[in-house]
Amino acid sequence: MSNDMLTILNENYKKQGTEEEIEGLTVLLDGTIKQVFDKIRVEKNYKDNNEVLRDIIFAGVNSIIETKK
Repeated sequence: MSNDMLTILNENYKKQGTEEEIEGLTVLLDGTIKQVFDKIRVEKNYKDNNEVLRDIIFAGVNSIIETKK
């Protein structure tokens, strides 16, 4: 059995001071995907995997936008 895991949990929260609901995400990394994140973090001198995930998301979104043009 592989220990590779990328699990995303979501939960809705009320935005403070409003009735607006926002979605919160928790990302669990294990196995190969965690190793990839750790390698990127070290090579790019990020302080944590939050920064890695942020840049991966923005790069992915920008790539999707460019592909749709």
